[in-house]
Amino acid sequence: MTERSFEAALQREDPDRWMAALFAPADMRARLVALYAFYHEIARVPDAVSEPVIGEMRLSWARDAVRDLYATPPKVRRHAVYEALAGLTDAPGAPDADMLGQLIEARAADLGQGPFPTRQDRRDYADRTAGLLMRAAVRLAAPETRLDGAAAEAVEAAGRLWGLTGLIRAFAPLCAAGRPPLAADEAAGAGLTEADWLSGRKPEAARAALAGLFAEADEAARTLARTRSALPAEAFPAAGYAGLARGYLRRARSLADPYREIAEPPLIIRQMRLTWASLTGRI
Repeated sequence: MTERSFEAALQREDPDRWMAALFAPADMRARLVALYAFYHEIARVPDAVSEPVIGEMRLSWARDAVRDLYATPPKVRRHAVYEALAGLTDAPGAPDADMLGQLIEARAADLGQGPFPTRQDRRDYADRTAGLLMRAAVRLAAPETRLDGAAAEAVEAAGRLWGLTGLIRAFAPLCAAGRPPLAADEAAGAGLTEADWLSGRKPEAARAALAGLFAEADEAARTLARTRSALPAEAFPAAGYAGLARGYLRRARSLADPYREIAEPPLIIRQMRLTWASLTGRI
């Protein structure tokens, strides 16, 4: 695959991140797209395998490929994603081997079954996946800016908001795959069993069980609203899409049956919101 192929795939599979990345200069956009291509490569592993052991083997291969990139001398495996990722290793603000390794480890959780053990485990999952990816992208987009204090809090909140919103948006397919994005106590408290979420039964109970996840996403949104002014303008291509989460949450709340697919806002509406956010800094 070429750089243009990666960008076309991102536009098709992850249009919100792609539209935000368009606000970056061409060279920076290419780096963001390479990072996102890597993320999607490892994120799709659990859904692309029939057995967890095969998924573990593929993630192990990814770990080794990342270690090879940062070896002395570096070794680039013959794989389009890792060839593109090799171009990032010396870029200012580029993620290091440890950060990329953490992203791989986080996706290993998707090879399991059942709800999250606790609500904290769910927050940690959002922070280690969407959150860590956003931190890596922001560092890449704004390498000269020190992100601490309110700015660091804003990036953390934006990543968590997007991650938790993603779990809500994917509720139906995650349930069908046996991985409901609920904490164990939420599922038990609502009287949901494995047979229920696998077959999409008891939608009223499922909606009640989701209340805690909605509340956590709302809390992340409030934190982002309070701290977003501290984000440097250079970070927008890497974090601006988080502002679209509020629209997804509104649509998800309007569904009486959470097992139904959530209709996405029209692409032109999302483009307009991102453009307005880029001008005002209000992601």
